[in-house]
Amino acid sequence: MAEDDEQIFDRAFDPGAGIGWRLGRIVRALHPGKYVLDGVDAPFDLDDFARESGRCTIELATAQHAQMATRWRRGHGLGTHPVNAVYDVRWQGQTLRVVVAAWRMGFEHNGYSLVVADDEATARKFADEVCAFCNEPRKAVLRFAGGCFSHDHELWRAIAASSFDDLILAADLKERIVEDFTSFLGARAEYERYGVPHKRGVLLLGPPGNGKTHCLRALIKLLAIPCVYVTSLKANTYSTEDASIDQVFTRAHEITPCVLVFEDLDAMLNDKNRSFFLNKLDGLAHAPGLVTLATTNHPEHLDPAIMERPSRFDRKYHFDLPAVPERKRYLEMWNGRVDAAMKVDAAVLAEIVDDTHDFSFAYLKELWLSAMVRWIHERTPGEMRAHLRVQVRALREQMTTAARHIERAEPTLSALPDMDDD
Repeated sequence: MAEDDEQIFDRAFDPGAGIGWRLGRIVRALHPGKYVLDGVDAPFDLDDFARESGRCTIELATAQHAQMATRWRRGHGLGTHPVNAVYDVRWQGQTLRVVVAAWRMGFEHNGYSLVVADDEATARKFADEVCAFCNEPRKAVLRFAGGCFSHDHELWRAIAASSFDDLILAADLKERIVEDFTSFLGARAEYERYGVPHKRGVLLLGPPGNGKTHCLRALIKLLAIPCVYVTSLKANTYSTEDASIDQVFTRAHEITPCVLVFEDLDAMLNDKNRSFFLNKLDGLAHAPGLVTLATTNHPEHLDPAIMERPSRFDRKYHFDLPAVPERKRYLEMWNGRVDAAMKVDAAVLAEIVDDTHDFSFAYLKELWLSAMVRWIHERTPGEMRAHLRVQVRALREQMTTAARHIERAEPTLSALPDMDDD
């Protein structure tokens, strides 16, 4: 392909408007006789496609300066990706050129790619293959926060490590949830046969620390389909929450079948965005294979249009504070995991179970872990019972203090300790 002494980006990125237009014009001028597919946007990621799929090879064009971003990631070390660069591509026996460009105007970050090929059909086929591959979250959760998507590999690993085996819930709640979703997954043909949309909306509700997040992750693992995980609908300064909602539902439609997750739904909705959210949620009737999961610590803050209309969330599972049987099973599970020197007998466990009424699973976990820390510090055989008693009193006082803070600053929950169980 033709080269030019003048740099593409030097000529295109002059101050002022029309950068995209000038960029396309320059690329066409530098490649006479070629077809240029302009403005190829996300999910087009040439570097990811070449590295992960192995379906093409790429080399930086030597005549063009490449601007690369270098980032460090734990467990991966340094990695680079293009910001402004020109690549020569070999794909299915053909040679293409891809121009990757990004620029900023005001508060907005703009950017896309241009695919240069011998003809339109080749350019479009290549772009379509790259976008289709990059659209699928592979060994990652497609997380939405701050007005944009990212591939969250750590969340994916946390989900992969989740299991219903070590989830303790009241009575037969766990069994009912597993049976419900197992039956749903195996009934797609029946749904289609009778013209019923194969979709499901599930709301997990109850006070914090009682297993909602654990159950949510185990469900995502059970479903084994791509996941769009929404942790916030807050928009950037140049966007709106309605735009964020539209992005989320549009992307979920594009990768169906998938599971769409809203964590702490009550904190995301307000008087301004609720109507738009509900309209988008109703549109899921035309997206077979889409499962919507949402959690809330405060169901009383959700609009009746969400809580009472079954077509939106047709299943609601309550995660209450553990009663005596659940506390006993949970503490027995922890007692069975620790070193023999830390174990306590059945009488001590029964005593701790009685003393921990109103404790959530998160507090029970904190109780055991903090007692283990005290035991390790003192290394006194047989003292685990005393450490557990001390920590029960300390956590009880912490719960009382937190409740007072909540009463004075309703409805915030910021005074509660940061715990992973929910």
